[in-house]
Amino acid sequence: MLLTSIQACMESVMARAIVRTVEAPKPALGKHDWLSAALRMLVRDGVDAVQITRLARVLEVTRGSFYWHFKDRADLLDSILEEWRAANSGVIAGTLANTGSLTEGVLALFKIWVDDETFSPLLDQAIRDWARRAEHVKSAVRREERDRVLAIARFFEKHGYGAGEAFVRARVIYFTQVGYYALNIKESMTTRMELLEDYYRTFTGREIDPALAAAFRRD
Repeated sequence: MLLTSIQACMESVMARAIVRTVEAPKPALGKHDWLSAALRMLVRDGVDAVQITRLARVLEVTRGSFYWHFKDRADLLDSILEEWRAANSGVIAGTLANTGSLTEGVLALFKIWVDDETFSPLLDQAIRDWARRAEHVKSAVRREERDRVLAIARFFEKHGYGAGEAFVRARVIYFTQVGYYALNIKESMTTRMELLEDYYRTFTGREIDPALAAAFRRD
């Protein structure tokens, strides 16, 4: 019994043993870590700042570990573009497809544009900045912008608007939000909520149900 107790005590001490003379190895970084750091760098400093050496310095690893996950910088940039597509492409169409009424759909659009977990406006803006200097990125952005506007236009048509009017209203509502991002407008949620009825009337030409407006504000 005593031997068992001593043995258990020794095992407990061994488990808590701390090595102080040798630095513990850092956990290996995966592709996710490199891509996450690259996305942060893109959003903060632009595409020119996304360099292998700089990323390695930020992650405190050697350049060599980068090549376990990417062929080269171009491969990393392609992965960033794919991440943007995964994060933001199809969000608008998917959101509108799951709504039943005009008001529900318009309010759903309002929600996704202020929810960074659903839609990343900072990433969107960084990709647009990148598109000014890269033709393939410009083409990808143009396709995405077209698809977003068409998704909203189809939504308006579904709720009784003619094709031409639906398209123009889709442009107005979408480009207004893009303008908020591009101009970096700092406006409190309280202010935007105060203008909810006016925004809705401007975007749809109709009046919002007061009960739905009140429920939206509570959410």
